[in-house]
Amino acid sequence: CTYCTLIRGSKRSRERAFLTKVHQCVTRGGKVLVPVFALGRAQEVMLLLDLYWERMDLRVPVYYSKGLVSKANAHYTRHIGWMNETVRRTFTRSAVFAFKHLSPFEKQYARQPGPMVLFATPGMLHSGVSLEVFRQWCPDPRNLVILPGYCAPGTIGHQILCGATTIHFDS
Repeated sequence: CTYCTLIRGSKRSRERAFLTKVHQCVTRGGKVLVPVFALGRAQEVMLLLDLYWERMDLRVPVYYSKGLVSKANAHYTRHIGWMNETVRRTFTRSAVFAFKHLSPFEKQYARQPGPMVLFATPGMLHSGVSLEVFRQWCPDPRNLVILPGYCAPGTIGHQILCGATTIHFDS
C-alpha cells in the first residue's frame, strides 16, 4: 500500500494535469524529463502521451529509454490478454504499444536544442539515464521534471518531491 494514507484526486484529473504541464513546457521550448519505472507506469503514461500527441497533432519529439522499457513493451504486446478490457479493445484496432509518436532515446539526443519529452529509467532519479539527463537539463528554468511514481527516501527523486530547490550530487 504505497499510497494508503494519501487521499488523491481522480485519475482523470491527474492525467489531465500531467498532459497540461507537459504541453505547457514544450510550448515554451522546454524539455520534460519523466523518470519512470520500466514496467507498468511507464507504459501507462507513454500511452497517455502518445494518444494526446496524436489528438493535438504535436510535432515535438518524445523518447523513451531503450533497454528494459523496450523489452517490457514487447512483452506486454505478446501478452495482451493480461491487460484490462479497455486496452484489449484498443489493441484489436491498433497495436497498443507500437507508439506512433515515441522513439527510442540515444544519449546524444539530450544535448539537442529545442523541446522534447523523455521517459527515462530509473524512476527515482538515483542513477542511470534519468539521473544523467536530469543533471544536464536541471539548470535550465524552462525544463520540467515530472515524477509519476514513488521515490524512496535518500533518492534525488524524493528530495524533489519534498520540495528541494537545490540538489547536491554525490559525485
